[in-house]
Parts: sequence; structure tokens; C-alpha cells
Amino acid sequence: MLPRRHLLFKFFASFLAMATLAVVLLWLIQAGLMRDSYLNQLIADVQQAVSEAAQTHTLDVAALSEKTGATILVLDASGNLANTSTRMPMMGMALRHVQTMFQMGDFSASEIISGSDSTLRYALVGQSLPGGGAVFALFSLSAVDTAARVLRSQLLLFTLVLALAATVLALILSRTLSRPILAATAAARKLAAGQYQTHLSVKGQDEIADLSTALNELGQQLQVTETLRRELIANVSHELRSPLTVIQGYAETVRDVTWPDEKKRSEQLTLIADEAARLTHVVGDILEYSKLQAGVRPPSSQVFAAAPVLTSVQLRFELEAAARGLKLDLACTAGDIRFDSAQFEQVLTNLVANAINYADPHSVIRIQVQPSGAVARIEISNQGETIPADELTKIWDRYHRSGQIRDDRRLGTGLGLAIVRSILEQHGVPYGVTSQDRQIRFWFETQPS
Repeated sequence: MLPRRHLLFKFFASFLAMATLAVVLLWLIQAGLMRDSYLNQLIADVQQAVSEAAQTHTLDVAALSEKTGATILVLDASGNLANTSTRMPMMGMALRHVQTMFQMGDFSASEIISGSDSTLRYALVGQSLPGGGAVFALFSLSAVDTAARVLRSQLLLFTLVLALAATVLALILSRTLSRPILAATAAARKLAAGQYQTHLSVKGQDEIADLSTALNELGQQLQVTETLRRELIANVSHELRSPLTVIQGYAETVRDVTWPDEKKRSEQLTLIADEAARLTHVVGDILEYSKLQAGVRPPSSQVFAAAPVLTSVQLRFELEAAARGLKLDLACTAGDIRFDSAQFEQVLTNLVANAINYADPHSVIRIQVQPSGAVARIEISNQGETIPADELTKIWDRYHRSGQIRDDRRLGTGLGLAIVRSILEQHGVPYGVTSQDRQIRFWFETQPS
């Protein structure tokens, strides 16, 4: 739970810090900079109006007072009050400030006058007149101060609402962003514990979605590896026990009993060599079947000529078939087909080997390839013991055998038809077997050209 709290806290604290920074900046701008900016703009506007009025030939005090909203004071060349628009509070104090500015002759800077209670403030700006004397404008800053107070109260309320909203939003966002990361962490731990079927939902197209996709792909690859491992262990433990037992038994017999008898020793060593060769074949079939079941190598379909592959398979089994009194009859009327070429040859090899194992002596094994629309149909048929109907679906299972093999020189390892089924199902093509009146026919179709 500690990583979860830590991650949530980091997200929450980060979002809350951003909201706090935004509020602080808002206070600085609204309560400070904007207030001073408004005050300076107001003074500048009055100063401009006074300067423009001072340049006219006849100074209209009433018009200037109405335009600026200020009390206008006009001094003559001697510094005495010559004219005023209205009387206002603090007139005496204001007049003293006006005369001081006139005597100093400095009209460039404005002056802020505060009352005795410091709540009333006034600004004083002036401009010299062309004929001597000066004109001054005295105006209240209460509007600016009132606006500043209203702004601060509104800003305080806004800050409280924003703080609450930021806290809720930070909590929601921290949970939203941390949830997929925590889910990915949990999924990674499940994968480490061997739960390879763990799957994460992928939402969006961001980095978190990429992470979820990568973990899903990792789980799939680990599942494939685990399936391959289990299949390999199961197949090895089932199929290798018999030849290893034979090899060990005959080797001990040669060592302890028959080694002086050259003839028996030779026969038994030949059996050991045959079993070792069979063991090699078994290992190859086990690895191939395990890979097919795990989906390690998906089929790679291409277009190729069928006849050369069929001829190669026929030549491979011709001597074995002749030794058993069998004949291989090949008929190919199809041209190019679409299939994985290596797996196509393996399917034919396994089906022909199966036909040789179960064929009646001195019978014919027929291999036919003929076009059937956009596909090619391949049939391998032999004459032998009829397979019961309830076993037709079972013969595709690994290590299942129907009836008795008539020759002790068995081809294959019991995985041949299981390998055929795996290959054909991966290609997604129809396949099947029929058995009637001592005629067994295996068939499958290729992919559309």
C-alpha cells in the first residue's frame, strides 16, 4: 500500500501546488499591479485633460471640472487663488499644497493628499498657464480605493472556491492518472507470479496505453513460452521413456550377457542404433509439435509448384514401401498451390508414413492432387483395417492409434497426425478422414490462390 499512497500523494501535491501558484499570481496581479495601474491611468487621464485645457486661450473651469470630475483651482501669477469650480472638504489643506507646488514651479509630479483618518485620499495635479499662474485639479481617490476593496473581497471568495475546486480536481486527477499505472504494476506482478493470462484494457493512444499494450504482448509471449514448456515436458515424459528403456535394456544385455557372442551382440547393437535413431526422430517430432501448439512459428504461405514436393515425398518413402510390399501411386493434376511449403511437405510426409503403417501388404497407396475451384484438394488413401466411426475424430489426438500396425517396423512417433492437424488448423483449411470398406482416405485442401 505504501507505493499507492506515495504515488497518489505526489500527484495530489503537484496539482495542488499548481493551483496554489495560480492563486498567488492572481492575488499579485489583481490586488497589486492592476490597482496601481488603474490609479496611475486615472491620474494620467486627469493630467492630460488639465494640460489640454491650460493651452486654450480661455480656460473654462466648469467644463474642465465636469470633464475630469475634479475640483479646479486657478492661481494668478502671484500665487493667489483666482478662481475655483466648487468647494470641497480639505480645501484649506489642498490650497496649501497647491501654493507649495506653484512656488516650487514643479507641475510634473502628482501629489497624493490623505485626510486625518487616512481613509480619504485625494490626488492633486497641476499645469502652468501661458499668461502666468497655474491651474490645478483636485479629485478624490475613493472610487479607486472602493474598487480595490471590492476586488479584494471578491478575490477572497474566488480564492476559497478555487481552493475547494482545486482540491477536488487534484484528487480526481491524481486517482485518474495513477489508476492505470497501479493497474500496470499489479499486472506486472501477476506476470512475475506466472499468471500469464493477465490482460490490461488499453484506452487512448498515450504512453500509458503503450505500456499496457507492451505488458499485454509480454503476457502473450510468456504464455506461448509456458505452453511450449508444458507441451515439451508432457511429450518428452510420454514418448522418450520407451526408447530409452529399450536402449538401456539392450545395452546392459550386451555388456553383461551377449558380448562374447558376435552375432547376438551385432543384432542387439543394431537394435540400440535403431532405437537411438528413432529417439532422434521422436525428439524432432516433439519439438515440432510443441512449437505448433505454442504458436511459436506462424505459417508463411506462398505460391509454389506442387509436383516437385510430391515427387520428393514419393522418393523418400519408395524403398520403405517396397520393403513392405507396397506401391506408391502419385497423380498430380494441379499446378501451383498456396501453402507454407515446408509445412506442406511435412503434412504429406506424415500422412504417407501413416498410410504405410496401416496399409494391407501388397496394396497400393495413392497420392492424388487435383484442382477444386480456387484451391487444390490433396488425398492420401490406402487399403487397410476400417477405422470405427467413433474413432475417426480421435485419431488426430497425439499418441492415439487405431487398430494394430501390421509391421513392427513402425514409421513415426505417434505425433504425426497431431502435427498434421495443428498445421492444417493454423492454415485454416478444411481437412478430414473417411474409412469405409477397408478404404481409408485422408484429405485436405490448400489455401485459395
